[in-house]
Formats: sequence, C-alpha cells, structure tokens
Amino acid sequence: NYKPMSWIKIKQALLNLANSHPQVNSFGTGDPLAIGTDNTINLRTPSRERIVYPLVFADVQSATTDAGTLALVVGVYFSDRVESIAPMGGVVSGSPTLGWQDNEDEVLSDQLQIAQDFISSLTNDPTQEWTLSTSVSLTRFVESRDDRTAGWVATMSFQLPYSHSICEIPT
Repeated sequence: NYKPMSWIKIKQALLNLANSHPQVNSFGTGDPLAIGTDNTINLRTPSRERIVYPLVFADVQSATTDAGTLALVVGVYFSDRVESIAPMGGVVSGSPTLGWQDNEDEVLSDQLQIAQDFISSLTNDPTQEWTLSTSVSLTRFVESRDDRTAGWVATMSFQLPYSHSICEIPT
C-alpha cells in the first residue's frame, strides 16, 4: 500500500498543469542555475536542444515537520523570453525621446497571469492530500544568460499530512 512521496506528487501535479496550460511550452525541475540542461522537459517539441518558452520550472527549497504536518516549500518559476522590439514612439517615464525597446512588460504581465492560474488550480484541487498555503509570495526577476528572460518566482508552501511512521519506503 505504497503512496508516492510528497515531492513526487507535487512535481507531477505541476507537470500536469504545465502540460494542459495553453500558454506553457516547457517544464523542468531541479536547480534553476541549470535551466537549459537535461532537467528541462520540452512538452510540445520533439527536440530538447533548446528551451521552448514560456517555461515553468520548479525547485524544491525546504521542508519542515511539525505536529503531524510536513511543510514543503517549492519555488516555481514562470518565465518567458524577452524579445527586442522596434521603438513604439511613446512617452516612457516622462521622456518624449525614449520608446519601449523590448516586450518585458508584456512578458511580466503574461507570466503573472500564468502563475495565478497555477496557484488557483493547486489551491482548489480537492483530489490532493496536500493543501497550498493561502499566501503565495511572487518575486519578479529578469535574467540574461543563454536567453534574456523575465517572469516571476512563486514561493509555494504545501502542507501535507505526516504520520510519523518509521519507514514508508516500499521493500
């Protein structure tokens, strides 16, 4: 009567959400510094040579136990590539000569909406034994490595029942 471990179940739930979300093209887990390596699963392409954005990436950060509950903290990154665009000729920050040079604001807006979709789905899933904390912190980021990306990292705390059993690993 083996039950999958908590992180595995949460990772599978995130993968299922990414796979079914029309605006997500890739999913991965592990160390965020390794994004772009073999820990990224491209959902809608036959090739893994390059990430197909938008990307959802999960990193389990910590776990604590207390009074029959396991709290698992997971950082979930929602990111997309920032592309240069032609100046739109609008006024930016009071300067009439500067126009937008990229789509960073659009990327941030879209990724925030995707993050909210995931939070809503994870919060309102009665089929799971875990509950997502009602407070989820989201922090904006902009990265420039192989790709220039922007998005949000959501710090999610999952509460799971913890039975204090000696060993739940199957033999």
